[in-house]
Amino acid sequence: MSWGYITAFWTTVVMNCVQPVNWQACLPVQDWLFPAIGDYIRFKTEEPYASEKRAINGMDAHHSNR
Repeated sequence: MSWGYITAFWTTVVMNCVQPVNWQACLPVQDWLFPAIGDYIRFKTEEPYASEKRAINGMDAHHSNR
């Protein structure tokens, strides 16, 4: 993991979740942390928007077969 991701996580999540006004949004950790970890892993293994590109290419292939 790079320091940029750690720094961004610290300043965006930790510092905002320390404030009592944000506790209601921060407390259901399973609602945002686990999906964020999945996104991070997916981002590290494939280029951004890869799934969208596959969907578009699949549509193009489907329409060209008609």
